[in-house]
Amino acid sequence: MKFQLQELVRNHGFKAAKVALIVGTILLIINQFNAIFADQPFRWLPAALTYIVPFFVFLLGKHKEGEE
Repeated sequence: MKFQLQELVRNHGFKAAKVALIVGTILLIINQFNAIFADQPFRWLPAALTYIVPFFVFLLGKHKEGEE
């Protein structure tokens, strides 16, 4: 699994990062709207996961696509 993950990141990491940046930013604005534009506290862990999850979902999709 480790080797496959390294290979996936090497081959698709840049595109996965671009997708995660776009999708993550949209989700961050939706989920943390009051923290960004109002007086609510900013939640760092959910904010980080907002970017990490789309990155790995993209890589998992590429992995499954390669299996077929």
